[in-house]
Amino acid sequence: MRAARVLAVGAVLALLGLLVWDLAKGDGDKVAKEVNRGQVVQAPNFRLPLLNGTGHLSLAALRGKVVVLNFWQSYCHPCEEEAPDLVAAHEHWAGRGVAFVGVDVQDFKGAARKFLARYGVTYPIVRDGPGSTIGPFGLTGYPETYFVDRRGRVVPPHVVGIASRDELDTGIRRALESA
Repeated sequence: MRAARVLAVGAVLALLGLLVWDLAKGDGDKVAKEVNRGQVVQAPNFRLPLLNGTGHLSLAALRGKVVVLNFWQSYCHPCEEEAPDLVAAHEHWAGRGVAFVGVDVQDFKGAARKFLARYGVTYPIVRDGPGSTIGPFGLTGYPETYFVDRRGRVVPPHVVGIASRDELDTGIRRALESA
């Protein structure tokens, strides 16, 4: 019996060691780090269920458009402050080859839907309940906004915190001009 416990503890410690090693590699936050250094990098693809519609949406399906990718949560006060500017920017850029996608991360569906109704959000919102997009994009908090060019690459700037209307417009223009 004692040998089984020792083996079980050994297996748990080995798995913990692998987890620590994987996190220490730092590949998970490569996108944020490289974009913050002014680099253009391939956007990690995702396919997530729509919160304000039916079916799923993948980032790859939006290739050919500039995508404003905003990560948020319903109980995030800065996300509430940012929402009116995102809605206004979406309305301004509609029909110009620019898509807005909100990624609601690790949130409650009901609270997220109330948030969308309160702020009049009509652009697609996908739900990332388990937070599978956090690591690949390198999120550090909410809100965070990325700009994806027509070729599916993340271009600077990466906005950590509230994205102002000017920052949104600047990011969209840079993504539109990206070759």
